[in-house]
Amino acid sequence: MQLISLYQTGSTAQNFEQCVEDDNGSGYASGIINFTTRNGDALKVIQAYKGTNNYAGEFDEFMSTLKSYAEDESGSTEGLDGYCDAWKTAANNTDFWNSQGYVVYNDYEQPTFTYINQIGIKYSVTRAALYDTAIVDGLGSSSSSLGGMFKATNKAFTEDVNGTSGNNVTINGKYHVDEYVWLAKFLDIRESKSSSKNVDAYKSILESDGGVKDWSSGVTVKGPDGDDVTVKCNYIGSGN
Repeated sequence: MQLISLYQTGSTAQNFEQCVEDDNGSGYASGIINFTTRNGDALKVIQAYKGTNNYAGEFDEFMSTLKSYAEDESGSTEGLDGYCDAWKTAANNTDFWNSQGYVVYNDYEQPTFTYINQIGIKYSVTRAALYDTAIVDGLGSSSSSLGGMFKATNKAFTEDVNGTSGNNVTINGKYHVDEYVWLAKFLDIRESKSSSKNVDAYKSILESDGGVKDWSSGVTVKGPDGDDVTVKCNYIGSGN
């Protein structure tokens, strides 16, 4: 989660309160993974928060507009003046933190683990790369989303392939492919389909000598500003 936070918000810390107008036309992007008003995950966070005992009405005036934009996948911010102020106010409430975590877990972590478990992915770098793809590029089946990239990666292997990772993933129930080899192919495919700059970070980690299998002691990556940053994570969902 630290690596994903780094490239989504510029910090390894989970930034529950941040809220900005998105440069890529997705409306407002806010919270720990840049929930957007365009794709509806920001609305899901707010709806989860509204269901808690401590909801204070911060978003009431925006609900009809947020629902409309989510349904239409609109990146407009018209009618949302004060939205970021409301988000930052709500971020003083731990129930709002938990609501963000709830959406991350249900909408991104759990679906990603379906792919992870399907072929037997074991290592932190591979899990994080898939999770990052789900958040940045979406979980859909199109060629530019996680589902499509995952399928294209598996399709590229038509025989067993050895490697140095110490773990083989199983493709279509019959081909055994070294996990690092599989990830290298996945990253190449993602690079050709996605505008995300995060791919270079995962390629750098994959090519490094240490820190790939177990991130509990930390792995060094290049941050958005080019500086070295150490991130730690035992597994997705660990809270790190």
